[in-house]
Amino acid sequence: MKAEIHVTDELNIKGMICTRCLKVLNTELKSSESEVIAIQLGKITIRYNPKRITNIMIRNIIHDNGFEIITDQNSIQAEEIKRLIINYIWDSNLELNLSNFLIGKTSKNYDQLSKTFSRIFGKTIERYSMQLKIERTKEYIQGGDLNFSEIAYALGYKNTSALSRQFKMETGITMKEFKKQHLIQRIPIDKI
Repeated sequence: MKAEIHVTDELNIKGMICTRCLKVLNTELKSSESEVIAIQLGKITIRYNPKRITNIMIRNIIHDNGFEIITDQNSIQAEEIKRLIINYIWDSNLELNLSNFLIGKTSKNYDQLSKTFSRIFGKTIERYSMQLKIERTKEYIQGGDLNFSEIAYALGYKNTSALSRQFKMETGITMKEFKKQHLIQRIPIDKI
């Protein structure tokens, strides 16, 4: 009896920025008769029998779930930077400034990281970070557990007025007005 031939692919994925992304792709790929060997934000290693499932079918599964396979090294690095910034804002205590955080995580020059990010996404790291902080502020306001001063502190602002100015500039309304709204207008992180 002949042994089955299996192909192993390591794919870099654009737009994979949260644990839900991991779960969706893991479930979808496993149901397609491919074996997920390793999965992490931005990268999947899969093994499959090309007689049962083709590379095109796998690419379609990834695309149909709102993701994109990337091969360009600059795009791969920019996606990594994006995931690191999200992690910094959601899971870090923000004591270290963002540029030092990124340098520490990538061991690369900040100017190089910044240029790559701007070239791929059309905005600076600082602009993207600020947009994420505004969405994180909305999340905190919606949660109702923190007052505005605590939110500002949690996001690394020295005072509430700095966050308030940025919030109003980005959203067109104050944080108080946002809190009073019944419909919370938030932007999904992957759309920023």
